[in-house]
Amino acid sequence: MMDLANDESPLSSTSSNHLRLQSRPSRLSLKQRQRDGSIAGSTEKSSSFLLMITGQIECAHTSSSSLVNTQQLYCRYTFSHGPDWIVSHGVTQGITQIAGSRRALKGSDEEGKGSVFVWNFPIEISFQSTNTYGWPRLCLSVYGIDLLGRDVLRGYASVLLPINPGRHTKSVKTYRHVSGNALQQFISWLTATHPEYHDTKITARGEGRALTRVVGESNLTLKINLVTTRKDFQSFGYTSK
Repeated sequence: MMDLANDESPLSSTSSNHLRLQSRPSRLSLKQRQRDGSIAGSTEKSSSFLLMITGQIECAHTSSSSLVNTQQLYCRYTFSHGPDWIVSHGVTQGITQIAGSRRALKGSDEEGKGSVFVWNFPIEISFQSTNTYGWPRLCLSVYGIDLLGRDVLRGYASVLLPINPGRHTKSVKTYRHVSGNALQQFISWLTATHPEYHDTKITARGEGRALTRVVGESNLTLKINLVTTRKDFQSFGYTSK
């Protein structure tokens, strides 16, 4: 009987040790999976690439022969992008302060170009996506205040956000709508109700623009400074020169 008791005790201790050892592989496998990146939480950072844009809408400058030299200007902006892009941080639309005209400083880039309207309005936004289709664009619309205090459209513009990292300075030409005939043009000038887009984002797309008539505003140019930062861009197979 003593021999049987002694034989049973090693079995019971062995079985308990065996049970303890069975719990160790699960802990080791958890750590191994975390190192291998098989846990869902460890792969969330690489599920999409990140595009960060910071900068400012610096100014607008006009030619010396432009009629808007004696007026005030402000700018509205918004972003247009494809269906696979989402905004992860930042403001998608905004409006600058009203700026009065002044002469360009001597020695500056705008010297000899007439009047300058300085805004220096900051922009900061971040996008996430899995492909480059529908790369974001910045849509701009400039409005002026006439002598009667009415808001009058002065021009539209859109610019593709820079693809390569670094600092970029963009000079964008503007354009505006024109009425269908001379009588409508005269009425629009008299009432200060010029044709406008219902959605400013249409300036970044081609759909629906074939039926509109526009004319370039060669005397109104916008200057924009942007800084582009990318993350996890090459992990999705995209490279840029």
